[in-house]
Amino acid sequence: MPQCIARLYKIEDEIVERGLESDAKREYRLTHSKPVVDDIVQWVQEQQQIKTFLPSSPFTKALNYLHERIIELRVFLTEPDVPLDTNHVERALMPIPLGRKNWLFCWTELGA
Repeated sequence: MPQCIARLYKIEDEIVERGLESDAKREYRLTHSKPVVDDIVQWVQEQQQIKTFLPSSPFTKALNYLHERIIELRVFLTEPDVPLDTNHVERALMPIPLGRKNWLFCWTELGA
């Protein structure tokens, strides 16, 4: 499974290197990324059928989480403006919880 995810990121790097945008980016993703995403979906479905782990297992919960979001996983294939991940959003939001923790006991702006 990690190989599939690494392959998706490599494909995204190739898109950036080639400078593809819009329809060219969509076509490249459909040609190269879609088979990888299909393999991931198939693997998830196979793992769910095997039922090796308990339903309370973190692995089972992760499989169910991914299975429930297959449609969302495929959005980046058809929408060229949608990135593969949301890391940029998470980085932008990180100062909020960090600040909340750091500013918890300061009662004035000067004290902060």
